[in-house]
Amino acid sequence: MASLKRKTLYAVTIAVLLTMTTGCASMVRTGVRAGLAIGHPVMEDIETSIFQQQNLELAKAGLPGTIMLVEGLLETSPDDPLLLTLTAKAYIALGFMIEDESPAQATALYSRATECGIAALKHHRRFRNALKDGSSVAEAAKTVKSKKFLPALMWTATGMGANVLLNVGDPMIAVDLGNVDALVKQVNQIDSNYFYGFAHMFMGITNSMLPAAFGGDKDRAKKEFETVFKMNDGKFLLPTFFFVKFYLTDEDTQLKTLRKVIDAPDGLMPDIALMNQIAKAKARYYLKEKGELVDE
Repeated sequence: MASLKRKTLYAVTIAVLLTMTTGCASMVRTGVRAGLAIGHPVMEDIETSIFQQQNLELAKAGLPGTIMLVEGLLETSPDDPLLLTLTAKAYIALGFMIEDESPAQATALYSRATECGIAALKHHRRFRNALKDGSSVAEAAKTVKSKKFLPALMWTATGMGANVLLNVGDPMIAVDLGNVDALVKQVNQIDSNYFYGFAHMFMGITNSMLPAAFGGDKDRAKKEFETVFKMNDGKFLLPTFFFVKFYLTDEDTQLKTLRKVIDAPDGLMPDIALMNQIAKAKARYYLKEKGELVDE
């Protein structure tokens, strides 16, 4: 594995050096594609390290550099589905971290994440052809039934969904809620356990937000949230935050639940430690906005 990583980094480094010294685009593309051809395990390691990061400020400072790296690789290998999906995840992670303080910047990040996710999904022939024939993303998503495309489905839904949640007052963006609902339904049909039940969380959100006339169902929303809670023994904190924000209506219960999120010990889910740290940060922000928490 170490040898593989070295070969990948060498190939990518050579490509960068070629860019600087020769400007020969075809040579650069060849070098980067050669690196990516043997380097998918390295890309996956980058993804793993992002989600395992326990220090939120360090992740916030480091993710822009990661995004610049993967965007640079996409310049020469724009059709690599794994790279496109990784790029979407990086944008989403950074967006989650900054959206409360910088909603306009986060909106741009989520839009780019969605673009990358759709580009990855277009590697599925039926999805691609459905879009070409004028179908909506929601309709095209129904054609995707392979586990191979689960990450692209889920992270397209997450980028699009995060954008909707951040801009619920904008009808041009809110219209995507139906697409999000269709994408996560397809994820659940293929593998409802994928990424710790993330699709169940979004099903809980969409059913909480949509009026009954448009398919919303508060009872269904509660069941979806309870499913993801049970799946992770309540250790995945981000679904709890969204449960408070979109489902709970009693303010007392909201505040108590958010305090439990903040007080939860670190290390509950090491593989997605960053997600739990984001949930804690969001809970703190929400409580401060309510005047229930002073700066620490």
